[in-house]
Amino acid sequence: MQPLASSPPATRDTTPADTCHVDVTTVAFFFDLDGTLAPLAPRPDAVRLPLDTANVLASLFHRACGAIAVVSGRAIDDIDGLLAPLRVPAAGLHGAEIRHADGERVRAEGYAVDAERIASMIAPLHALVAQHPGLLLENKGSALALHYRGAPELASVARDTMRALAELHAERFVLQPGKLVFELRARHVSKGRAITTLLQEAPFAGRTPLFAGDDLTDEAGFAEVNALGGITIKIGDGETCARHRLPSPEALTAWLLTLPPASPPPPSKENGA
Repeated sequence: MQPLASSPPATRDTTPADTCHVDVTTVAFFFDLDGTLAPLAPRPDAVRLPLDTANVLASLFHRACGAIAVVSGRAIDDIDGLLAPLRVPAAGLHGAEIRHADGERVRAEGYAVDAERIASMIAPLHALVAQHPGLLLENKGSALALHYRGAPELASVARDTMRALAELHAERFVLQPGKLVFELRARHVSKGRAITTLLQEAPFAGRTPLFAGDDLTDEAGFAEVNALGGITIKIGDGETCARHRLPSPEALTAWLLTLPPASPPPPSKENGA
């Protein structure tokens, strides 16, 4: 049987995020979206970015000289719709697509959209959703997500169906569990790889990475950032390899508001220093 893309991480103690020092001039900020910047909603299309969070992100984008990216399971177009009018570098579909700081959009190395396979997997999933109206199928174009938030009792049905499809298409797709969702995503992509890619270019290069996320889909990002000596923040409950924790998206926004402003440059000798 094919293993899940992200097994539950080893339990470790986390500390409150306000115990870590963050200098906005030397940190590269990476954020998950749903459940991290924006509260979860019954349906993906009902998620909204709170105004306070949008204002904080816009301010932080300026203070960090643009070193902010969203790394999400959503497509980049969806990310843009939720953050508008702010537009930031982004990795969509768990890193399958990346928009660099210069605006160029590329697909992850070795990744290609397999529309024929996606279409072959949609048919049985449509039939399942018709049989169980509490399930919701989300077609992301190059990934498929089966949500059971509206029918938690159907968790095993959703898992078994998606696992069977993952095993049938194992050379291209992997089963990714999440909060009340199972997703079929491209095998050779991850949020960790996406973060590493963005860290190789301006304005992220040379900065300490910080990644905040809330779900199993974010654990690969936590692991990569930990390995790089960065700062990792788990939003909400649950086992994680992140080193810090905040209880909710609202708490993340409040914490970002507390980050001190950039330190002014030292006075020059010409000014009498």
